[in-house]
Amino acid sequence: MLLVPAKLGGAALAVALAAWGLGRAVGVHTLLFALGVQVLLMWWALYLLALTRPVLRGPFFTVGGWEVPLYRRLGAPVFANILRWVGWERLRRGARGFGGTRASLARLDHATREAEYSHLLLALICLGLAVGALRLRAADTAGWLLLTTIPTHLYPVMLQRSLRWRLQQLEIRG
Repeated sequence: MLLVPAKLGGAALAVALAAWGLGRAVGVHTLLFALGVQVLLMWWALYLLALTRPVLRGPFFTVGGWEVPLYRRLGAPVFANILRWVGWERLRRGARGFGGTRASLARLDHATREAEYSHLLLALICLGLAVGALRLRAADTAGWLLLTTIPTHLYPVMLQRSLRWRLQQLEIRG
């Protein structure tokens, strides 16, 4: 039972050391550092999901009808088009487990929950890192972390919830 926390702690230490090395190489006050931290955290989140297999059920994962119009107004469809344009959708298609059939929709629903969970967790971690940077009087680092959190975590959450809303209309639950 202690093996999972030890593995997660080891992975977190590896991410922290990699971020430290990145900071030494490019400086902690740069956009490149903030983007690197986002990538490192996403790798850690993938490991976290694989190791812990959270249940991801409950009312939080039910998307309200008011949310999708809000996400549209905030530009989520534009962000989705950018992801398609750069090839991200093609790259991630296999990881979602969606085979194009109605039978695979439940797996797709679960994949949206996993992605939303990890992106929200990482957005909170980035918020904490930004607060820490502000306390250390590194407002530029905090700004870069917050600025990169929007496209790497908040917009993906909007996209996952928008997709899950469409699945809810089909009464699909994963």
